[in-house]
Amino acid sequence: MSLFDMLGKDAAIEKIIRYIHSNEPAPAWNDWYVGITDDITRKLYEEHKAPYNKSIYVSVDSVATARSVGRFLINSYGMDGRADGVEYPRFVYAFRKLPDTDPPA
Repeated sequence: MSLFDMLGKDAAIEKIIRYIHSNEPAPAWNDWYVGITDDITRKLYEEHKAPYNKSIYVSVDSVATARSVGRFLINSYGMDGRADGVEYPRFVYAFRKLPDTDPPA
């Protein structure tokens, strides 16, 4: 991962929102979960059991950006999730909650 792959707040939010709209043109925002982490594989795919075809993650340029993006998506869009609890998050992720994910739909 290079510095050029890391996104700022606005670009990260836009990428996540566009991805969700590509899956659901009129999404029920509370059916999507957003979180922050320093270990994307462990958190998104092992702990949450998110499917690859209903999830996205972005690398962000700072810890502050990760927290800010997560809080924005939760507070402004009504997405489920958490934007805290990780000391040095560098990824923001989102996934569609389904019966087999944690948390489930």
